[in-house]
Amino acid sequence: MIDDSFKTLVAPSMAELKEKGSRFIAYAAFAANKEEAENIIAHISKKYYDATHNCFAYRIGMGASEISRVSDDGEPSGTAGKPILQAITGHGLTHVVLVVTRYFGGTKLGTGGLVRAYGGVAAQALADARIETRYLKNAVRISCSY
Repeated sequence: MIDDSFKTLVAPSMAELKEKGSRFIAYAAFAANKEEAENIIAHISKKYYDATHNCFAYRIGMGASEISRVSDDGEPSGTAGKPILQAITGHGLTHVVLVVTRYFGGTKLGTGGLVRAYGGVAAQALADARIETRYLKNAVRISCSY
């Protein structure tokens, strides 16, 4: 049986975390497709051009047509993009892009600290977001003779 509904964001949501001098800013938004997700990532990266890292994850579609992508943007492998994506999937969301910007504060957090910080601020942005269930629809026109 194919599920005919999905959960996604109604409006963009943000959260911020400060950890040992580093500042993490999460921005989550609805993205209808891969191109829209990439445009949002480019916009946030341009807005925070002076940041140390702009890490992201997105999940678009469902089932066999699902597309997901992550980026650690220079952080150690698996410490940023993957925890961000886990926050998205943990909330059961799709058609969502989430970018976490980091301004390095001078103290290294280690891999565990980075995973907790990126995953934590991403989860907070989603916890604060307005989420709705949307239903798949098809417009159908039927004509028949009298």
